[in-house]
Amino acid sequence: MTVTRRGALALSLASVLGARAARAMTDYEQTLYAAAKKEGELTWYTSQILGETAQRVIAAFNGVYPDLKVNLLRASGQVLYQRVMQEIGLNALQGDVISLSDTGGQQQELKEAGHFMKYRPHRASEVYPMFQNADPDDFYHVTTAALTVIVTNTKLVKPEDVPKSWLDLTDPKWKGKVAIGHPGFSSLATAWVAKMNALYGWSFMEKLAKNDTQVTRNINDTTTLVTAGERQLGTTPAPSARPGVAKGNPIGLVYPSDGALLAASPSGIAAVTKHPSGARLLMEFLLGPECAHVLVNDYGDSLRPDVVSLSGQSIADIKTISPTAAESRGMGDLVEPFRALFGF
Repeated sequence: MTVTRRGALALSLASVLGARAARAMTDYEQTLYAAAKKEGELTWYTSQILGETAQRVIAAFNGVYPDLKVNLLRASGQVLYQRVMQEIGLNALQGDVISLSDTGGQQQELKEAGHFMKYRPHRASEVYPMFQNADPDDFYHVTTAALTVIVTNTKLVKPEDVPKSWLDLTDPKWKGKVAIGHPGFSSLATAWVAKMNALYGWSFMEKLAKNDTQVTRNINDTTTLVTAGERQLGTTPAPSARPGVAKGNPIGLVYPSDGALLAASPSGIAAVTKHPSGARLLMEFLLGPECAHVLVNDYGDSLRPDVVSLSGQSIADIKTISPTAAESRGMGDLVEPFRALFGF
């Protein structure tokens, strides 16, 4: 399915929020909020969303829970994970809520090492069933879902030539015309490489390398290259490309017939948190409607059935693929072979 028009994306956050009546805090939220105000602040580590979106999430959080400072550290997936592990090694983990943009492998490692607090948010059952119970033991929960799709330059790629599947990217006719992200820096790129390897074998990557495929440090940069016409096709997170579509840039999105890559990314509370009430409150908020509206307004997808995307399309209705638990555990083993293949 190819998407080239998103007229509804022009809706503003103000109109979305203004159309929704303010809700009262539940008794549980009031109790958490009272305790969190005594703690005064909390720190959120995230790679799941862009920094500007994260700031808007915090603003919305403070709109519901004022007088509670949220310190933000936003970095790309692999960079943030390395930061977390370094701080753990020094017994100096500063993050209270850790939101890593992988499909469960890193969070599972942190859980097994005892670095997450067990907590089941009251809102955990409000998201789509496909996003519930990522960890049956309740040490982490899915808080965002990112779709990786194909982005095309609509001025340079004829409608009849638009790729329909991931496999189409390896066609020799696209030599020197494709851009992908690097798994050594981007967790979404790591998940994509792992899933393509699982579906089509390492020969898929070998064909891309033979085709002079450009590799970007940040997977979001592929959209920039395609928009500028430096490349005609790219693998990209859908939220990175949708703003350009809404602005009328010459780009279109393709949801591959073999499935858009779905990275359902969990968050967990640090076992050593100094702000347990604030951390619990943020976890509740990340699963709630206010946060979902912020993400949707920033061209993301909603985990909740009661908050639809600005296009009216539900993530539950899109054909998706995701790395299995075994594939997730083996993601790190693919980085060095990838470096050797692409020379970067």
